[in-house]
Order: sequence, then structure tokens, then C-alpha cells
Amino acid sequence: DLNRRSNLFKSATEVYEQAINCPVGGEVGKIWMEYLRFLEERGRPRTAQKLYLRALVGGIDDDGPSVKDVADQNLLWSEFLRMMQTLRKNPELTLEDLKSAVENERGGAQVDSTTTTMQPDAATSTTDSSASDAVEQRPAKRSRWDKKTPEQTETISAGSIDTAASVLFATSKNMPPEVETLWHARDGGSMPCKPEPALFSASPPKLGDPSGKDLVGIETALKLLQMLTSKTHDGKSLGSALLELCHACWMMTALKEEEAVKAKEALEKKISNDTEALESNLATRASVAGGAMAAVQQANEQERNQFMMQCAVQREQLLAFSAWEFRKLLYTQQIILSSAKLPYFDGPSVDSASITAQAKVCSILHSAFYLRDRVGEGNHVNMLTKQLETLQKIASTAIKTEPIQQQYQMQLQQQQQMQYQQPPPNFPPPPPMPPQMFQQPQQMTGYYGQQMH
Repeated sequence: DLNRRSNLFKSATEVYEQAINCPVGGEVGKIWMEYLRFLEERGRPRTAQKLYLRALVGGIDDDGPSVKDVADQNLLWSEFLRMMQTLRKNPELTLEDLKSAVENERGGAQVDSTTTTMQPDAATSTTDSSASDAVEQRPAKRSRWDKKTPEQTETISAGSIDTAASVLFATSKNMPPEVETLWHARDGGSMPCKPEPALFSASPPKLGDPSGKDLVGIETALKLLQMLTSKTHDGKSLGSALLELCHACWMMTALKEEEAVKAKEALEKKISNDTEALESNLATRASVAGGAMAAVQQANEQERNQFMMQCAVQREQLLAFSAWEFRKLLYTQQIILSSAKLPYFDGPSVDSASITAQAKVCSILHSAFYLRDRVGEGNHVNMLTKQLETLQKIASTAIKTEPIQQQYQMQLQQQQQMQYQQPPPNFPPPPPMPPQMFQQPQQMTGYYGQQMH
């Protein structure tokens, strides 16, 4: 949208193209809708028809519709019908006729022939034909988010990450209903609140160990270090690209925090001004009350209490709105970082334990991009490489000693089981007690030989 508002149509087209080719954003109907409206505004209905068919029916490879959600498909079909009614100047064209024409035209043909026959010759605008032809002939950009491991993402750049992050940030307005339902279930009957803990804090955390093994364990710390120290075949750092992505997510949090603070300040300022105006009106009313002063004071008090209740409701509404905005932000960040294949990130989640684990990973990455910015990429990578070697030695030692410990524990358990299962020892019976032990005891005598009674 920023590129669009700045009349940077070429850049906006590139952003939209990369968005619809993204495995995550390519299934979001809102992104397709924004792109199609953009094309209609630019007078490019031919390209818009191709994209409508690609989103609703499938491309040349017959890989099925790009938009999977039924509600989004219905909305796109409605917009497609409206556009075709306008192009053909036939408002009586029905959705069934349009779908039938699409099926008949497709048959075994490709999408290009379909759109050619459906598009009137005089409908295409010639105001920007050269620009549109250049864009249409440009091959679709291959998404860089479908890489499986950091070693394979050799085409990642900071610019592509910023573009993809901006596109995925727009998807936060379309939080899936199932995720909203999970948040409602978590709230119960209470007011919604911000997700805690936040993935990124305002200032970088203080880590005693830069590897973060004290927070996430040796195995997860090893994965993070391998991602931060990996390089491409030409020696470029993939870790820097990952840290740029995390820095963008941190900036999202900072901007959202700033928006929340400004919204709260604006509301409090409005309430303060409204309070002054109310008190002035109430004072004016009381000054002309005359003999009805008691009734006027009672009415003023009721109006004042009602105003205070309205202020409380406005504050609660702002808090609830802010909480949902931060939940949308969390959803967006989880999608972005899940696309980067970070540990503990596997799509959106509202579980407290999952969010806590994700926040620990983000705190390590927050410390990493802050430290890399201070000491430089080379020094930071060298330090992380030494940390990686140390952790690998610790992990290999733990793997070697683990079977010995398991064997010792098994032997100890077996010994304990044998002790419980072993019958009691067969000792000989004790000898009988001597007969003198059964004689009557003698009467005790006191001092000087006197008998005690």
C-alpha cells in the first residue's frame, strides 16, 4: 500500500506478484483482491482475468485454485462477475453463466486462451500499454519462502525479506476464524488481554551465554547457531538475512507499542476535555437553578455518574481493541518466523507454553542482531562459530555418555527388582529361653536391709 500510495506502480506490482507466489500469502484471498483491484484501476482487465482464473480455477499446470478458503472464493467470484458485467456491458450476466463460460473455455486449453476469448477487444486500456506489457511479459517471481533449510536459501536478500515481511504483515487483518475462536476460548468470560510474554521486548535481553543453551537447551541452541553461521556458496551470510527478518519483527512490535501509547494518550486527552466541558455546563445549569437547586444538583450528579461510566466503557473498549491488535501482530510474527523454519515456530498458536518457548528463541535472536550491529558481522560470526564448536563437543560427549548412564540405570533398576522379588532368608529358629528367666522376682529391699512394702 505504501508503494501504491507513492505512485510506485512497478514496485507495487512486484510486491503483489511476490505475495501471490508466496506459499503463505498466496492462499489469502484479501491479497488477491487487493492486487486485482489495483490492476483494474490501472486499466489492465486482461491480466486481472488471468489472475481471477488462477485464484479460482488453477493455473496452466492445473494445480488447483490458489485460494482455498470457500468464503474468499465466493468473494472473488462476485468481484469477477462484477468486472465481466462492466466489461461486456451486460448487467444481466449471472454467476452461473460466468462459471459455465469458464469451464467451456478451459476444456483442455490453457488459461491464456481462456482469457483471450472472454476479454472484449476494446476493453483494454492503452494509456499504459507499454508498462503493462513489460510487466505481463516478466516471468512470475519464484517465492523465496518455500526453502526447506537455511543451506538452500541462497537467493535470500534483505530486500526480499522486507518485501515478504510487509506482505505477511498485511495478512494480520485477516486472522483466521479458528485462531480467533481459540483466543475467545482462552479468555473465557474475562476481558481480552495482550499475549504474554511478547516475542520481542523493547531492549535486548542480557544473556550470560550468547548461545542461549541455558534458555532453550543444547539441541535448540545448536540449530540456532547453525542457522546464524551458515553461508551461501559465494560466502554470503544467511544468518544476517535471518537477523534482518527478526529485526523487522521487532520493529513491528515497537510500532504497535507506540500506536497503543498514542491511542491511550488521545483517549485520555479527549476524556479530560469532555470532563471540563461537562463541568462547565453543569455549573452554568446550577447557577440559574434558583429554587430548584436541589433537583438540579441531583440531575447534575446523575449526569456526572453517567459520564464517568461512559469513560470507563471507552477505556475498556480501547484495552480490548489494543489486545486484539497485539494478537494479530503475534499471529503475523508467528507466520513470518515459521516460514523461516525457526525452532518452536510451527504456524500460529495461542498456547501459553508455546508462546513462552517462542519468546525465548526470539530473545536469543534479539540479542544476536543487537550484538552483530555493535561488533560487526565478522566478529559476531567468529564468536558464534566458537560457541557452535563448543556446543557440538558438549553434545557429542553427552551422546557418548548417555548409553553408559542408561546401562547403569538399567542395572540399578534390575538390582532393585531382584531385591523386592527375592524371598526372605531362612534363618534357624532362636534357642528357647532359660527356665530361670521365668522365676518370680525377689522382693526389693531398701536401705539398711529393711523390706520395702
